[in-house]
Parts: sequence; C-alpha cells; structure tokens
Amino acid sequence: MRNRFKLLLVLGACVLASSGFAAGKAKHVVMIVWDGMRPDFVSEQNTPTLWELSKQGVTFQKHHSTYLSSTEVNGTSLATGAYPAHDGIMGNAEYRADLDELKSIHTEVTETVRKGDKLSGGKFVRLPTIAELVRKAGGKTAVAGAKPVALLADRAERDSATEGANVFGGETLPANLLQTITNLQGKFPAANATKRTRNDWTAEALIDPLWASGVPEYSLLWMNEPDYSQHFTGTGSKEVLAAIRNADANLARVLKALEAKGVRETTDVILVSDHGCSTVSERVDLADCLTKAGIKAVREFKGKPAKGDVLVVSNGGSTMVYVIGHEEKTIQAVVKFLQGWEHTGVIFTKKAVPGTFAISQVHADAVGAPDVLVSMRWSADKNKNGTPGMVTGDVSGFGPGQGLHVSLSPYDMHNTLIAAGPDFNKGTVDALPSGNMDIAPTVLWILGIKQPKSMDGRVLTEALTAKGPKVEAKGPQRIEAKQELEKSIWQQYLNFSEINGVMYFDEGNGQQLPK
Repeated sequence: MRNRFKLLLVLGACVLASSGFAAGKAKHVVMIVWDGMRPDFVSEQNTPTLWELSKQGVTFQKHHSTYLSSTEVNGTSLATGAYPAHDGIMGNAEYRADLDELKSIHTEVTETVRKGDKLSGGKFVRLPTIAELVRKAGGKTAVAGAKPVALLADRAERDSATEGANVFGGETLPANLLQTITNLQGKFPAANATKRTRNDWTAEALIDPLWASGVPEYSLLWMNEPDYSQHFTGTGSKEVLAAIRNADANLARVLKALEAKGVRETTDVILVSDHGCSTVSERVDLADCLTKAGIKAVREFKGKPAKGDVLVVSNGGSTMVYVIGHEEKTIQAVVKFLQGWEHTGVIFTKKAVPGTFAISQVHADAVGAPDVLVSMRWSADKNKNGTPGMVTGDVSGFGPGQGLHVSLSPYDMHNTLIAAGPDFNKGTVDALPSGNMDIAPTVLWILGIKQPKSMDGRVLTEALTAKGPKVEAKGPQRIEAKQELEKSIWQQYLNFSEINGVMYFDEGNGQQLPK
C-alpha cells in the first residue's frame, strides 16, 4: 500500500491541469484504438456503446488507414500525424542492415526500438509523438496498450511516472510501474484468454493506477481486438464478434470512469482503428517463386550479403523486396516477374520502372525503403462467414480462411473513426475523406498546441464545433500504369482523394490483360 500511495502521488503530480490549452473546449482527449476494427461491423447489436457514442458525435464515413495498412505503420502515423516517408516506420517488418545485416527486424520490439534509437540519436521514430508534444507543452499523458505497438507512441526510457506512464503489451515505463499494476490487476493475461482479456487488464490499468488521481490532458488506450481474433478465425466469425463485444464493454468501462471522475463532459473521446482486415484466399511464397523464376531470393541471408542479392520481407498483404546495392538489372527482373505473376496487386519502385508507381506516390519512401514494394491482389469475394474482402497472402503466420491485412484492398484501407465530446458536432456523419494522419493535428488543435511543420495530416475542421483551418477538397482521382509483356499487358491502378494536400488512398489493384 505504501508503494502504491507513493506512485499515486507521482501520478497525481502528472495530471494537474496545465495552462495555455485554449483552442478547443475539452480539457482532456482520450484516444481509443480498436485494432483491426472494420467500420461495417459497427452496429447497435455488435457495438451498443460505440453505437450510442456515434449518436453523440461524428461518424467519419470515409476514414482511411495509412499505407502500408499495418499496425506499426498506423500506430506511428496516429502518434506523429505523418506518412511513413517522414516518421520513418513503413512496415511491421523491415530490413535495416544497421540493426540486422542478415534478416528483417520487427519495428515494435523493445530491443529493436532501443538499438534503433541508440544508433540514430533518438530518431528510431523520426518525428515527435502526441504524448511527447503534450508533455513539452506542459501537459500530462497516459498511454496503455494491450500490444507492444503502444511503445512507439511514447518510448523514452524513464525512472519515474512524472514524465507520463506507458503500459505496452504487459511491459511498462517506468519498469517499476508493472509491479504496482500486477498487485492491482493480476498478471498480464495470455493472448488467447477470453474470461479476462488483455484488453480488460489494460483498460483497468489505465483507470487504476494511471488515472487514479485524475485524468491527464491526453490518454491513449490501444486494444488488441478484433485484430487478434480476426487473424486466427477470419473476419465475421463468432469469435471475432465476441471480441468486438469485449472491446465495446471496455469502451463502456472507460466512459463510466470518466463520468465517475466528473470529466466526461469536458473530454473528447476519439475511437479509431489502425486498419481494416481481409481474409486470406491463398497463401504463396514470393521468395520461392522468384527463385524458381531464376532470381535467387531469400528471407534471411546466411552470410554477409553481396551486390545483387535479394531479400524478401513479407508484411502479409504487402511485401518488400530489397536488392543489395540497388542493382538495376535485378530490380527490373523482379518487376518483370511481378507484372506477370497472378498474385500481384500494385507494384511500387524506388527508382522509375515502366508499369509501376513510385514508392513516393504513396508516401512510403522512408529512409532505407525497399527497391520494390508489392501490394498483393485482392477481391470483393466473401469468406465462409459471409464477409467480403479476400486477399492473397505472402508467407506469414496465417493461411486460407484466416485474417490478414496490409494490402491496398479497400477492406484493409478503410477503417473506423468515431469522435464525440464538446469539440465535435453531435449526431452527424462526415462524408469528407479523413485518415489516421489527421488525428494528431486534430488532438493538438483541441489542446491548443501548435502543430509541428513535420505533420502531414490536417485538422478535421468540418467535424468540429469551433472554427478551424479552411478545408479545400479535390474530387476522387485515379492513376494507372501499364506495361506490355511478351504474352499479356500488365495494368495497375490506384484510387485516392485529396484534402488540403493530404492524400487518402482508397484502393489499388492490378491484372494481366490479353494482348
């Protein structure tokens, strides 16, 4: 009890109201992420609490994931308000030779993050996050995630919670906070636990001890569902629907806590998902297919790579191809193969190659971006649960009938955003395009913190009760690329919209046409 009392005193010091926040009406912003939540599963039956929240606020009808439509990419985009090209995280898995010369790294792993920050002078994530900016402005923060991705939202090592607390996938910053939480909530549950889920544990940890002495200016709660259940049982399964109901129950738990603390009316609640989800129609192995076509490709080097060696890094619905030394002949051979491969959706290249788009066109040209990036082919076909959205998956832990994302399928790229509170219009639908990179600028605007020039997103003015920056929208746009092959014609397209210079990618796909 004595240790807990000391911690509460520290946390209490973290949540004292700070001065200077004046743009919006809310004194607090709480962002809640439902990992992998598709907007077509929001209903009165599936999500009664979220359904009621939507009546009190704004439903964003055309909300978009950042491409690549993966968790780590969007966790970072939500935190920084930027594209991968600028915040530096372009995949769950990437090849960074300075971190591992032989194989890909996972961008959310604590050891990788620490090593990356050490080698880059604290720039593993290249831009400041909401939590960092709020604290710099004198505010207080609390981050709690049922997945390790929450580390990317606020990763600075610390010895005290006075700098803001972070709970991420059963670990904590500061490290000694974990013992306090386990004393209160028990051990972090197993990934497949259903009676008491990881989301139950994490939501309760946010409420106590992180909110024990008050609600800070900014809080983030990241839930691991329905993503976890979708990956194993496919979208629309009974297990997924149960997981969605559990996430909804935890939303209700958070709202009840805000009411109990007397701050519900002065809090903006932003519920968003990082991406949508499709179902695997077929699992393939791009590295094996390239090798059989005469282009030796591997998933892991056995020794120091040489010029022209090819490393294939799967992110599920999209795959990165790295050619050591950026050898042009090999890159062209990889592209030619992909243009004739039946599983190819959209091809992007770092350097111009006929019949492809530039990686920069989707703002994925981060430092160290691959030479070739391919989004896998998708269809609107339905799975066994009657849910539309099928995609070919490159080698991953999930096979036919299981869930997968990261492609340019609209079922991956269109995700959920509902916001309610004193700064959002009541009971409305926003028909303008929006995206995950818009959340950070909007949160900072509400809290009266100047938006850094590094942010690519925009303030969601059209959804706010007070006047914000002017909105200038362009109509839907489409670009295409073609390349004549020996026996067919390769054709790919990319559909997108644009507001205030922010690009929202709706979908992209490709096909081989007869000559």
